[in-house]
Amino acid sequence: MSHVAGTAAASGGDTRRAAALAGAGLLADREREVAVGVGRGRSNAEIAAALYMSVPTVKTHVSRILAKLGFNNRVQIALLAHDAGLLDGDDPEGAA
Repeated sequence: MSHVAGTAAASGGDTRRAAALAGAGLLADREREVAVGVGRGRSNAEIAAALYMSVPTVKTHVSRILAKLGFNNRVQIALLAHDAGLLDGDDPEGAA
């Protein structure tokens, strides 16, 4: 388990949010946008269409997010997006 994920899993609300914000802070803008799509349960194709990129580019961003944060799967990306508050407010990648 990565340090970010371990910290988030081992602690309560404020510390979990702080860890998620730290992890989200490591992401480039497009990676963050893709993480929001993953957090909203969108498929790679749906994320690609909403962000005007190809499916292989979305897959590359997902892989980079996983590697940067030491995650193993999309669920961990979704939890990070949720805990960091990235899913709050407007939907920059096209609500459906």
